[in-house]
Amino acid sequence: MTGATARMTGAAEVVADHSWPGTSATVLRLKNSDGRETILKSNSSTESFQREYAALSRWTPELGPHAPQLIDVDEDEQLLLMTAVPGRPLTSLPLTRREEQHAYGAAGALLAHFHAIAPRTVQPSFGPDRAAYIRRQLTDGAAPLISDDLTVLDEALHLLDALPAQQAQPSHLDYTGRNLLMRGEDMSVIDFETSRYEAVGRDFLRITQRTLHRRPDLRTAFYRGYGREPDPAETELILICTVTDAAAIVVTATTRGQHTFADEARTILTAAVRSWPEPAPGTAVPHDASSPPVTAA
Repeated sequence: MTGATARMTGAAEVVADHSWPGTSATVLRLKNSDGRETILKSNSSTESFQREYAALSRWTPELGPHAPQLIDVDEDEQLLLMTAVPGRPLTSLPLTRREEQHAYGAAGALLAHFHAIAPRTVQPSFGPDRAAYIRRQLTDGAAPLISDDLTVLDEALHLLDALPAQQAQPSHLDYTGRNLLMRGEDMSVIDFETSRYEAVGRDFLRITQRTLHRRPDLRTAFYRGYGREPDPAETELILICTVTDAAAIVVTATTRGQHTFADEARTILTAAVRSWPEPAPGTAVPHDASSPPVTAA
């Protein structure tokens, strides 16, 4: 135990380790002498730590008991002590179909609340910046990707490059059933290490990839709870980023030996490539042939 940890937690004992294998974070559930439980999270990624610290400082107070609240921080050691949110992950609950629909409606309403916490801003170069980020993930080679993947990925990256300035809002960016906790009728969200201002629409991405695309009933419930359906521009952004994000994860997770993440991303990418429209969204003409395609190393 480091000095910073001892100072922050005192005599609290570790009662559970919620760390996700293969990630940069260690997440421990602690119990104090009075029975109160807290969460101690350390993160070896400075960027992830700073994002979560910022979200806990600026945004989660507006969510009250529906999100962790910051208790203490040590920036040098990259440690966060926060309240423990009650409930179980949505993915682990044995729910009836009706209960699932209610849960996803509540999840949509909570995400709408989060998105409205702070005013929107503008990201003038979101598309080109995002495309450049994805291309950097492929610098060690795209060997896990097959020919069809690369063809569609090339189109998707061109579309990102061509995006106009985007409205941006507070976004969680890992809004999935494993980060949504439910107790009774109450829905909460945890794990804000990917949170930041992001292009409107991208926060629908992961819950769409993992659940909504195969469960029309839950999709209807989620957006009813949210208050509206994605507009055409948001729908296109989801389609594009499904391909680019999944392809990048296939490559990076394979390189790092994170086989669970790689397999999940491979399933998402294969489905996205099979359903990719012709011509590509947002254009009815071929892309500029002078721009080199993505190729496998």
